[in-house]
Amino acid sequence: MTQDEKSQLEAEMEAAKAEVARVREENAHLAEDFRLDPDERKRAGLKQAAATLSSARDRLSTAQAALSVLEKTGSLHGLVAEKGRVAGTIAVPAKVGWSQQERESAIDAALDDPLSEAAMELGVVLAASPVKYTKERPGRDAEGRMVLEVAGRVEGDRLTPAVSRAAKLMRK
Repeated sequence: MTQDEKSQLEAEMEAAKAEVARVREENAHLAEDFRLDPDERKRAGLKQAAATLSSARDRLSTAQAALSVLEKTGSLHGLVAEKGRVAGTIAVPAKVGWSQQERESAIDAALDDPLSEAAMELGVVLAASPVKYTKERPGRDAEGRMVLEVAGRVEGDRLTPAVSRAAKLMRK
């Protein structure tokens, strides 16, 4: 872990916090305006504002997870299990022209051990195959690898994927 990487992640987290605060303030004004004079155009604006807030919260969550991974593992990629959740990223070498099955097999191979260890740390078992816990980030890293966000949450005695179905469908 370099100080430069850590300071960059801290700056991203602060920027994400500021974005969440800004969007919440804008949403409060939109909600107040809607309460005073409700109409369909303002209702649509509120729905869009809620989506923007959700996106900002996701960005903050991603930044917090990345900083936590860096602090605990000393690397930009890895998994952290705490408070009934697993979060982090993995990097998998990408091949040109590989099939969906080959891609999923590569992800499963790279993620199986770290995810199983995280589940054991939480005292639970996996509820799905490792690929189900991932969401691919757009683009590639500096080394040409695909970077995948990993998310899971404890439900009962199982670690279930915490990646939305919509996010999974967007990558196909």
